[in-house]
Amino acid sequence: MTERLVLYGAGALASEIVDVLVRLRSAGADKELLGCLIDPTYEAPESFGGRPVFRDLGALSGDDSVRFVVALGDPGARARAVERLEAVGARFSSVIDPAVLIGASSSVAEGSVMLAHASVTAGSRLGRHVLVNPGCTIAHDNQIADFATLSPGVHLAGHVTVEAGAFLGTGACVIPGIRIGARAFVGAGSIVIRNVAPGHTVLGNPARVLRRG
Repeated sequence: MTERLVLYGAGALASEIVDVLVRLRSAGADKELLGCLIDPTYEAPESFGGRPVFRDLGALSGDDSVRFVVALGDPGARARAVERLEAVGARFSSVIDPAVLIGASSSVAEGSVMLAHASVTAGSRLGRHVLVNPGCTIAHDNQIADFATLSPGVHLAGHVTVEAGAFLGTGACVIPGIRIGARAFVGAGSIVIRNVAPGHTVLGNPARVLRRG
């Protein structure tokens, strides 16, 4: 059965996902993009990626064949969008680029998005609505909780835990066994060698606390 998808959002991440869907269809995946859904107050063209832009969630919520993919890079915005969609009974799908490598003993939960040339090795678990950008490496036995965001080129060594809603900036590296707390923010290029408390912002090499949660 064809998977009929609606992207929630019409920005840069949505553009990347549209390209992934083209590659997935070329690889034989039976996915059809119906269009993008945006907040009525958000300015956007009437079409996106050759598909219509919807502004009324009610027009889509009654169709049980539709699956949503939340195309928002900010973890908090993504969580709020999912809450809004779940309130009307929406169901979700994951989008994983064909160039992503996922080990046989690892898993990715529904609603997650993984872009090209990311890799996950053995025994790792990615939660719901996780965003993994291009070139990320997730080593063995990692736990990535719901709504976490890994920016391009993030590298996680083994046994790393990233809690719900954490954001890791471009090129951040995390040594083995580290825990990144819920809603923490790791600045671009940071080298994380100590646990990061929930809600804290860290930056630098080695990463130091810039702002406490």
